[in-house]
Amino acid sequence: MSEELRLQQRLKEFYDRVPDIEDALPFKDYLLKHEDSRMAWYLLGKQYEAKGQDAKANYCFAQAGEIYEAFESKSVPAAAAAAGSFSTWSQPRRRRRGRPSIAAAVLLAAAVLLPGLKAAAPGYPIDDEGRPSAMNGQQERTDALRNDTAEVGMIAAAADPGKDGRTALGELLTQKVARTPLVLVKAVSLGEWNDWLRSGKPLAAVSPGSAPGTAVVSWYDPAWCGCEPGDAGKLNELVRNWKPVQEEKLVLVSAIVRYRAKFGKMPATPEALAGSYPSNHMAGWTKPMTEWFAELTKPEAGTGEEGLRGQSIWPFGSGSGRTVPSGAWRSLTERPLEIVVDTVHHRLAVVSGRVLLRNYEVGLGGTRTPLGTFEITEKVRNPNGKSDGPFGSRGMTLSDTRYAIHGTDDPESINKDESQGCIRMKKEDLEELYDLVPTGTKVTIAKGGLPGAVRVPPERFRLPNASDETNPRKTYDWLT
Repeated sequence: MSEELRLQQRLKEFYDRVPDIEDALPFKDYLLKHEDSRMAWYLLGKQYEAKGQDAKANYCFAQAGEIYEAFESKSVPAAAAAAGSFSTWSQPRRRRRGRPSIAAAVLLAAAVLLPGLKAAAPGYPIDDEGRPSAMNGQQERTDALRNDTAEVGMIAAAADPGKDGRTALGELLTQKVARTPLVLVKAVSLGEWNDWLRSGKPLAAVSPGSAPGTAVVSWYDPAWCGCEPGDAGKLNELVRNWKPVQEEKLVLVSAIVRYRAKFGKMPATPEALAGSYPSNHMAGWTKPMTEWFAELTKPEAGTGEEGLRGQSIWPFGSGSGRTVPSGAWRSLTERPLEIVVDTVHHRLAVVSGRVLLRNYEVGLGGTRTPLGTFEITEKVRNPNGKSDGPFGSRGMTLSDTRYAIHGTDDPESINKDESQGCIRMKKEDLEELYDLVPTGTKVTIAKGGLPGAVRVPPERFRLPNASDETNPRKTYDWLT
């Protein structure tokens, strides 16, 4: 049968089965001109189903076949099977090269299937095989993708296309934000943790389409789309540059949360957070923090003892600091920084929820190191006036006890149980940790729980400091 006769037959069958087609729904024109688009048939069926037009929906579900069964976890409805039983479209076909996998199809239908969302097709361009077309989508991208100074509205991390990837992309497709694109990135797992430093490879970007209410999904990883991906280009650099800004923002938020928990009020000025000892709750201050501080300390900001109330105070600031983390990184908008110590693996991690930002080697004291929950109650530079003494260049007291996180003049003791109970750290690791965590930070010491893999960035986090954080009035006698 010629292609022209096949198209005429398909048109007739469609009109015979669903004659009332005055409504204009996405994918309809496309489906009348392309043969093998089961994903699009499924999306169109969901639209009709949402409108209460079951006959049309069932007809479309019959054409969707295994796609319908994969998403709905049930067989095609009997009415739908009957409607499509005679159709040449439902006959077995040779699998075309490059056709998307079920996992890729899950991502395509995310906006339709997520609970609580309207059953509406996302409206991205689809190629002749029912997959997102990276090349066709290039022309519809906004200038934001090609602009070095683009402001991304959201960066959502996901680890698996068939699981959290479906939810993360669905969230991007349903966002109503002024800044675009919205970026989906790869979340790398490290045991039960999300590996912050190794995550962030761009997978897809969502930008407005040419027609109102539509979106373009541009893909950058063939394992996620089952297609020929585009070039992520500047998005790789953009995400890399955004992550240190996110750390800086999270340090400030954590400091405000801990300050309010301790004093029952918001800090009045930046100096209340980053002043001289004992007001050195933070180790320093940056210029962007001044603007962020003003927004975070507004009465309506909602920063409280229990952490951050979702995105009620997020985003804030300008530029790349305003981009919202989501997906596997959502806890960065909800949970202040904490410290976890693993006495089995001799590791100390900085975490926010299940996101592991750092994982350092430490020296411990075996059974002399107490298990339990503590908090950092004091931070001091050059304890006892020395940067190379038994406590090193920094010290952080745990819950007003003789236990502390500090440096050491015996670097060979790292990864061993040779201390009297304190947590020893290498100089560079300690100084980065000191800048990352404010006073009041929760510290959990437990047997196990952290991966053995060390995670430190090639360029360490540092805060510019102009305050005097020494304390010459006290002689420290921590248990070394």
